[in-house]
Amino acid sequence: MEKGGGKGFSLPSKEPKSSLKSSSTKGKDDSNKGRKIHFESEGNLSKGGKGGKIANGGKSPMTKEPPPLELKIESELPQNVKPLMDCEAAQILQGIQDQMVLLSQDPTIKLPVSFDKGLQYAKNGAHYTNPQSVRRVLEALRKYGVSDGEISLIANVFPETADEAFALVPSLKSKASTLREPLKDILGELAKFKQPA
Repeated sequence: MEKGGGKGFSLPSKEPKSSLKSSSTKGKDDSNKGRKIHFESEGNLSKGGKGGKIANGGKSPMTKEPPPLELKIESELPQNVKPLMDCEAAQILQGIQDQMVLLSQDPTIKLPVSFDKGLQYAKNGAHYTNPQSVRRVLEALRKYGVSDGEISLIANVFPETADEAFALVPSLKSKASTLREPLKDILGELAKFKQPA
């Protein structure tokens, strides 16, 4: 009969074994013998041992608060650059395309294929007929700490309710207490500028 007591089972030896399997064979340096490695996960912050019970009914004694979400688009842009709403981009690109009629007689000036794709994308994402009016309405959010990038995102995703805006632009959640009512009013104003479907 095997010392292990059956197939795939062995009795624990008196020496502590590594919790990770090693590819080392006998004869190699056994300096890792007895060393245990433990990995921590968010759900189990207890140190040592497998499956150790935690007081507080199995809940972790330390709850980690997730860091507030930040919109990092603006930090990647150069200074003096402002994110555009899709409707603003569509208006600018359409103006360039209209000017190409005059410039098309010059064979050295040619727009890349990506220009047409960008124009089509901006037109598809543009929800408003008057970009200047939309920008003016959304600028009121600046006094509540809403950044240019967040303003552009609100315009581009076109939320119908404040809760939808907080869900689609998570960086606004930290300002929810002061922003909820003004955002409801502003979203109502934006609905007036919506393009007919």
